[in-house]
Amino acid sequence: MRLILTLFVSLLIYSFKINVEARDWCKVIYNKEITAGELVEQTEKCRNSDNVFLAIHSSYKNAGHLLNSFIAEFCDLDRQVVKSEPRQGDPYFSLVCEFRRHILRK
Repeated sequence: MRLILTLFVSLLIYSFKINVEARDWCKVIYNKEITAGELVEQTEKCRNSDNVFLAIHSSYKNAGHLLNSFIAEFCDLDRQVVKSEPRQGDPYFSLVCEFRRHILRK
């Protein structure tokens, strides 16, 4: 009886596995030529997305701080945040994260 109950519970748990689904992505690139207004405009359109990719050119003296402030303001910190530093041939700080849910979003 115990074996049958264990198999039944195992089968029940297995049937409720989480399905992986594609979600909406938003991409923001902070180049040398972009203005602060254009960056705000791009991040505003990200509010309707589930995930975000951000790249900030290292020519800005505060690029690392800007990236960290973006993480604090926009990323869901309960989820994984993937962050990279500039390297040879790739002058961008970048991050990928799940966009923080806001009370105004559904």
